[in-house]
Amino acid sequence: MRIVSKIPIHCAYDEIRDIASLVPNPRNPNQHPENQIQLLAKIIKNQGWRAPITVSNRSGFVVRGHGRLMAAQLLGLDQVPIDRQDYDSEAEEWADLVADNRIAELAEIDEDKLKELLQELNDGDFDLDLTGFDEEQIKDLIGVEDTEIDPPVNDDDFDVQDALDEITEPETKYGELWRLGRHFLMCGDATKKADVYRLMQGNKAALVVTDPPYNVAVESLSERLSSDGRENILNDDMPAEEFKKFLDKVFARYAEVMDPKAAIYIFHPSSYQREFEDSMNAAGIVTRAQCVWVKNATTFGFAQYKYKHEPVFYAFLKGKAPAWYGDRKQTTVWKAGLPVENPEPVTVWEVSRGNVNKYVHPTQKPLDLLAIPVGNSSRQGDLVVDLFGGSGSTLMTCEQMQRACMTMELDPVFCDVIKKRFYEATGIEPVLVS
Repeated sequence: MRIVSKIPIHCAYDEIRDIASLVPNPRNPNQHPENQIQLLAKIIKNQGWRAPITVSNRSGFVVRGHGRLMAAQLLGLDQVPIDRQDYDSEAEEWADLVADNRIAELAEIDEDKLKELLQELNDGDFDLDLTGFDEEQIKDLIGVEDTEIDPPVNDDDFDVQDALDEITEPETKYGELWRLGRHFLMCGDATKKADVYRLMQGNKAALVVTDPPYNVAVESLSERLSSDGRENILNDDMPAEEFKKFLDKVFARYAEVMDPKAAIYIFHPSSYQREFEDSMNAAGIVTRAQCVWVKNATTFGFAQYKYKHEPVFYAFLKGKAPAWYGDRKQTTVWKAGLPVENPEPVTVWEVSRGNVNKYVHPTQKPLDLLAIPVGNSSRQGDLVVDLFGGSGSTLMTCEQMQRACMTMELDPVFCDVIKKRFYEATGIEPVLVS
């Protein structure tokens, strides 16, 4: 592969010519608007030369590639690849010049195949502008919905410790289903099909946001839980084989209740990333990207490198295309809650943990963090599912963002915490359904 004027040449060509020596045909009827030339320049700069500029041996004029020539001039290139063509007459040369554009115009596009190709390109780091379609056309083709403006999400300043101190005997019993306004809470087991199906009531999730136990025996700071001998999250300290079976069941349940267009965001520990992804794949859930939440405080411990981040899988059902309601400016680094010049959610989420003294549940997440996946992958009125309710952060985020949340929590004490948190924020009494 040859590189000329810093641009690689991938195509066959006859010679390299100084751009100043090339003469466009003065009677060329094909018009090249400015936006087309800018796009051609971007394509040449990013992908190199995929076709040369054709020059007639008969007249010396450019026949094919007037747009490429103008793009090269826009880029300030000194030299370009050309191929030479013989024409027996002026008419033959003119016919080739006109046909070069006209034949392409007569092509018909199979929109289903085009959509499939664009979706595959959209899965990676490829700049879809290089396909020649503009943003609106791409949105129409791959099914990107128009974005809506969500209300800002604010910390509800709920003190989990105070709530726990008030609970002497939990009101909630295992197996109960509660209605909290537009949301539902069940005290149940995320691995059991009967519990999950009862919570879902025949509905499908438009989005899943989940924070399963990490099997690292993370301890709570709550004296209330410690006094009960329950300073660890339930199901957070299992033998390796048992934890693998646990994850297999969890992701099987999620796959069963996800709408084909649903995305699923999975908070997970780096040390168990392989186990999480193996269980996801076994359930037909595949990773599309890995996001990173950057925290404002490190974890406790004596590690040489203290953890100040948490990874999050962005995944979907294999063979399906997840709905997307963010714009095409989203990148692999997410920033929220911090002042930036041009805020664009990405795969590194810089979100303050806020007052960590109030985070009694060991893996409690701030609401403005959860607002990132909820806003990008669901619409107002959609159903969001979280089978590990914890202290209710997903439900409270959905309440502020006008989504419905179906959440499950195994621990009756934390079910009571979720109900209290919801009531204090809304004034709506939780109602026992069954």
